[in-house]
Amino acid sequence: MAAGYGWAQSTAIRAGNYLFVSGVVAIDSESGERLNGTVASEAHVVFRNLKLVLESAGTSLERLVQVRAMIYDRIEYDALNRVYRQYLPEGPPARTVWSVQIIDAFKVQLDAIAVI
Repeated sequence: MAAGYGWAQSTAIRAGNYLFVSGVVAIDSESGERLNGTVASEAHVVFRNLKLVLESAGTSLERLVQVRAMIYDRIEYDALNRVYRQYLPEGPPARTVWSVQIIDAFKVQLDAIAVI
């Protein structure tokens, strides 16, 4: 996704039994269109994109061991958590959440590490 969008990074890199995923934002996986919206709407797209990347590499959301979430404003922490719990309801991975300015006015970005 990221590299295909013109960014100088790989969406995912395998190293041994781990998959390192970076820069997952709310981009339509088929058209490449930016889907800027609310934290909740973007988070749903981000998790669907993350799921696609993980599954294409032979792993899944259930095999995540770490997530680094970036949101545009810390006041949106609860909104992110509501969506996060829908995709990772049990045994969630280690996680860090930062409030940062994200490229192209996105409100949510995820990086993740999963076991393959």
